[in-house]
Amino acid sequence: MNKAEDSQNQFFVIEQIEMSSESEPEDLEDLDELNDIKHEEENLNDLDKIITDVKKEEYMPKIRAEPPEPKPPGVIKRPEVVDDFIRNFLIKNQMNRSLEVFQQEWYELSQKGKLATDGMGQVTDVYVQNEKLKEELKYVRGELDKAKIVAENAKSTYDKLRKERDFHKMHHHRVQQEKRKLNHDIDKLKGLHQQYEDKYEELSQKYSHAMKEKMLLKLERDRLVAKNDALQRSLQNVEEKINKEKEPGSPTDKLPLVDTKANTKKASTKTNTQFPPDDRPNPYAGTQIEPQNYRNAILNKTFKGHMMAISSMDMHPKKSIVATASDDFTWKIWTLPQGELIMSGEGHKDWVSGIHFHPKGSHLVTSSGDCTIKVWDFINASCTHTFKDHIQPVWGVKFNDTGEFIVSASMDHTCKVFDLASGKTRHTFRGHVDSVNHVSFQPFSNIFTSASADKTISLWDIRSGLCVQTFYGHLNSVNHATFSLKGDSIASCDADGIIKMWDVRMVKGRSQFDAGPYSANAVALDKSGTILLVGSDDQQIRLYNETTQKQEHTLKGHEDAVQDVAFDYNSKMIISCEFINDLKFYKQDAYYLANFTEDLPSIYILFLYILQKLFLQSFHVK
Repeated sequence: MNKAEDSQNQFFVIEQIEMSSESEPEDLEDLDELNDIKHEEENLNDLDKIITDVKKEEYMPKIRAEPPEPKPPGVIKRPEVVDDFIRNFLIKNQMNRSLEVFQQEWYELSQKGKLATDGMGQVTDVYVQNEKLKEELKYVRGELDKAKIVAENAKSTYDKLRKERDFHKMHHHRVQQEKRKLNHDIDKLKGLHQQYEDKYEELSQKYSHAMKEKMLLKLERDRLVAKNDALQRSLQNVEEKINKEKEPGSPTDKLPLVDTKANTKKASTKTNTQFPPDDRPNPYAGTQIEPQNYRNAILNKTFKGHMMAISSMDMHPKKSIVATASDDFTWKIWTLPQGELIMSGEGHKDWVSGIHFHPKGSHLVTSSGDCTIKVWDFINASCTHTFKDHIQPVWGVKFNDTGEFIVSASMDHTCKVFDLASGKTRHTFRGHVDSVNHVSFQPFSNIFTSASADKTISLWDIRSGLCVQTFYGHLNSVNHATFSLKGDSIASCDADGIIKMWDVRMVKGRSQFDAGPYSANAVALDKSGTILLVGSDDQQIRLYNETTQKQEHTLKGHEDAVQDVAFDYNSKMIISCEFINDLKFYKQDAYYLANFTEDLPSIYILFLYILQKLFLQSFHVK
């Protein structure tokens, strides 16, 4: 039998004691022991409680012997016996009938002493362990969230530092580029300064020589004036002596000298040229000219044209010859594409602003800041006309299609038409309220257009001297305006870089291109009237196609502002000039330029040879 059965079979004998009033206090202590025994007998009926007390007494030393483990606050670790584990398992899975059978059988075996509870082990409290793991998991997740926050902050700080690094790096590159550009500009200015110093020394020497020559001429003039006075007095004395010696009725007197001069003056009087008719036909009006392909145009040659900036240029109407006007008071004529100097001329007292060939190519007209207009004859190598009607600098001049009239644009807000035959001003056109920057004749017509700093473009009739039409639309000073070859369109550009195409018949704008924000200084149209060539202050030349409304090509190579642009007479080459006295021309395709001299007519080669022989040296007109 096991211990449980032995405990149930034990018997206890209780001795009966009689209590009296004379009992000693020591006997009362036995009563306490008797009460304890009765209490133990009552506890025997509660088998479960006895088993629980026995187990507590059995395992208490082991629990006390184990070292305390650090536990989270509020959680107490307690062992779980096998029967409790089974009960909890059955309750959790709602196996109520199995639970009742288990408890009944368990208690029966326990009461009979057939159940050895001492050898049964303990089951770990899974719930407590799960709670502990949950707490650890929660703690680890909290640490992970904190680590993520720290990582995000570190990442944002790194991105911010990287952006600041990139910004400072880009700023450093920009500063370096600006530094290089400033150094380049400084070197350029140093070179210009050296040129100006040399030019100043040269001009100083010329001025000293001119002053000496002026003094000598003044002395010579005074001497000649004195000699002339003496001769006049002698002649007067001789005439008086002759008149005294002659008889009173003689027909001889001194009046024929006066009559001769008057007759000479009357004979030298010239009549005005009649204006050409308005209905003369334009041979290009009904023709369809295909535009050239300039997308592959590249810079072919650059050469120094003048000592100072080139302000304007013009192409020969029939040959590959270009004429340039410069701030060094001179004009020059060059061959293309060789760039050989044919002739140069001096005569203006200030910068030369405009230049234009006669339609026949035999004369040249120039305008200057000295308020004069001069006409030059190539054959006689001389200046044939000088017009001084403007009171302020003249910006530009043009021949009409017959070559008999010249129209001018001046800073005095007016345009003037000059008659070459009579050498007089035929009309003065007033209407602009600011400087007139450019003029251009409509092909085979008496109409010309003027571009003004008052933001307008006007059409004028040289026969009536009246304004025919005015175009409004530009928001800044209009620098240049030109007609197409057919005469039905006008191309203009302004100081904002805006280029406009105007329909002359409809009197309205047809298309617009933006080359800003830099100023567009010059515009040119090819023979087809669809390709626009624009030179700007940003050192670039742009080509626009009005048909497609797109930019065809951009030509680069200039180092300063482009002052003027032009197509050659057959629209196969592009010529431009810039502020630093360079002349550039761009080729359309390499084969054409490589074989250019082979395609030239023999008469042109002979013409070049004769011009080079006759006018290689520049002539001076005083």
